[in-house]
Amino acid sequence: MIEKFYFNIIMIILGGAIGATARFTISQFIDKHLTTQFPVGIFLVNIIGCFFIGLIMSLFQNKLLVNEVFRFFLVIGFLGSLTTFSTFAFDNFNLFNMKNFTFLFLNLFVTNLLGIIMVFLGIKSVKLFT
Repeated sequence: MIEKFYFNIIMIILGGAIGATARFTISQFIDKHLTTQFPVGIFLVNIIGCFFIGLIMSLFQNKLLVNEVFRFFLVIGFLGSLTTFSTFAFDNFNLFNMKNFTFLFLNLFVTNLLGIIMVFLGIKSVKLFT
């Protein structure tokens, strides 16, 4: 049991390393070839990640894909590192499907608002100490 746990952790680490590298490489490549202030590269990475988490999780939920190691590597590791936005979108989709519109709204609104506030506070914290 312990060996399986550590093997799963290794799969997450490997998938995460590849996902983070892919996010950086793809977004840099796209942004290098476009001249806009909008972050097109990371936007496309996030949207593509959403498609793939929907596709892969649907394959698991419909028992068309059952290899747990593959899920750890690809979904948690690779896609989780490629974009946490895909997980956020999938969670919101589930809330929508459950018709839990209160939690859906709260998750969409509060996560984004608090995220922006926390970025602001992080920046202000650095300015406070420098």
